[in-house]
Amino acid sequence: MKRFLTLALVLCSSAALAEDAKTQVTPASAKTTTAARPLHRHPTLLGMLRRNNDVRRRLGLRPHRINPALTKAAQDHANYMAQTSVFDHYSNGGPQYRAGKYGFRGGVLENIACGTRSVSSTFSMWEGSGAHYASIVSGTSDAGFGYAIAPNGQCYWVGVYANATKTDTAGETEEQVAAALEAEKKALAEEAAQVDPNVTPASTSEPVEEVSPAPAKAPKSAE
Repeated sequence: MKRFLTLALVLCSSAALAEDAKTQVTPASAKTTTAARPLHRHPTLLGMLRRNNDVRRRLGLRPHRINPALTKAAQDHANYMAQTSVFDHYSNGGPQYRAGKYGFRGGVLENIACGTRSVSSTFSMWEGSGAHYASIVSGTSDAGFGYAIAPNGQCYWVGVYANATKTDTAGETEEQVAAALEAEKKALAEEAAQVDPNVTPASTSEPVEEVSPAPAKAPKSAE
């Protein structure tokens, strides 16, 4: 049966005051485990960031950083849509409310999609839509991404874009996230070797061209 593909976009003005967040991001230590991994370092979300930044690089634009608060907001809405089958920006409080819920102060742009099965196909859809493409290549500094799989197998994808204010938590670059995942992989390998040198842990570099397990649900409120 032919899959139903849908898209939507919204531009929101800035608002929502929240508690000040630390602006310094500390890379994961060598002892970081998958269970303790920050949401914005999920391998498939890194894949979304890379695909997003490939588009920007082709135009000579500065790559987006992946922002922890924006990623929580994006994952929150992806979870909501997957759980309720409500494909809409303004349900679940709306984009600006969700950003503020996780401590982000700047105004946001939001892309959503459902019906696609991979990072590549999702971004191909967004690139083919003028308004969604405009979000990707906008003059914003940070982005957040999320996706979730509904019980019926339908996938929901979210991209959130904004300029971080001086009081917002700074995002991480692709290189910083990749380095943190590599450190995590090394730590897991060292732990496994202590038990049995012949045991190799599962790779933390999940494929992004096919849907991998969805990230853990975003917390109910900002930490």
